[in-house]
Amino acid sequence: MNDEKNDQLSPAKDGDSFVFGLPKLIWIVGIVSFFSNSASVVITAFSAEFIINILGASPSDLGYIRGLSEALSYLVKVGSGVLSDWMGKRKILMLIGYLCAAFAKPMFAFCQGLRMYVFAQLLERITNGLRDTPRDALIADCTPKELKGASYGVRQSCAFLGSMVGAILGFLILKCFGGSESVIRSIYLFATFPIFAAALLIHFGIKEPANIVRLKDRKGFPIKRADVMQLGRKFWYYMFICFIFMCSRYSESFLVYRAQDLGLEVQHAPLALALMYLFNSPTSRIVGSWSDKHERKLFLAFGFCMMLVSCVILAFATKIWHVMIGIAVYGIHHGATQGTFYAMVSDYSPPHIKGTSISIFNLVCCVGMCISNAITGELWKHYGAETTFLINSVITFVAAVGVMFIHNKKKERM
Repeated sequence: MNDEKNDQLSPAKDGDSFVFGLPKLIWIVGIVSFFSNSASVVITAFSAEFIINILGASPSDLGYIRGLSEALSYLVKVGSGVLSDWMGKRKILMLIGYLCAAFAKPMFAFCQGLRMYVFAQLLERITNGLRDTPRDALIADCTPKELKGASYGVRQSCAFLGSMVGAILGFLILKCFGGSESVIRSIYLFATFPIFAAALLIHFGIKEPANIVRLKDRKGFPIKRADVMQLGRKFWYYMFICFIFMCSRYSESFLVYRAQDLGLEVQHAPLALALMYLFNSPTSRIVGSWSDKHERKLFLAFGFCMMLVSCVILAFATKIWHVMIGIAVYGIHHGATQGTFYAMVSDYSPPHIKGTSISIFNLVCCVGMCISNAITGELWKHYGAETTFLINSVITFVAAVGVMFIHNKKKERM
């Protein structure tokens, strides 16, 4: 019943133009993500170098900073999702988020101490949280149910492609001008321009769907207990499995630090992430399309298994090329899971609280990733990389077993 209502509400079903089999809006959102991620990747690529070698912090500091910033991002995603449901608008929150990000990025270039870096990192992640949930809810609003996986896959694929391009450009700049502190700061500064391009594309290219269910006219708090209860026990079990898995998913900065730990030079650090996104982008597109035709949980289990394999490879790596294999497998895991996560959330969600449902998922990710990054940093500091990645692999294994008991809500509705 909810799906029938959702189809009626979807502009994609009501004359919206399609490009390559998907609503045009999906491709516009994908291009926006391309620009955004091409700028954001440099923050991740140089986090380990900047925090540890330039600002003089430790691996545990890296873990806490990345974990806290990601947690804050996901907390803001919770609020922005509920707010977008209440307003019945997604575009304005996306636009504000990208404009704020354009002003947050240059702050990294002027950081002189760890305290200022933490502030810049937290601000950058806040803007990320403000725009991401409304964007993902917008995709759910405008996409027929039989194209959800493909739509989220395209969005993720474009984002990962942008990250790969940004990482390669970062490498080329370092190759030409060296890996000095001043060059890294300059790269941070120039990362502002793609964000402005993304904001312009949102303003001129995205039209707010007219049929989003608005909760603004409700009396009292817009999200009622009865709304959340509609999600059901199976949704909450899915959230539980997501939480377990997120407790093993550490920041990509640790991938770079692992490679640098075995001798990778700083100017080659962006290539490590470029390799991840090289495997990430096509996997996301392929899995997204396939998950519309088959059980999504199978692809989620596949992604979890790839994470486990990556952790084992990284744990026993003794050479840089071992790490690169682990990073490539990590990219496959990320591509297989990220779009699938959101498609499954959308499968479970009633039309009027899609933003809220995604917010709940983001809150789960917030707590899990905060725990993961903090534990990863502490374990690395006290016991080394091998123990760290092996413990993460055990947690991933538990999640991989649990995912097979997830109820296939999508199949029931079709």
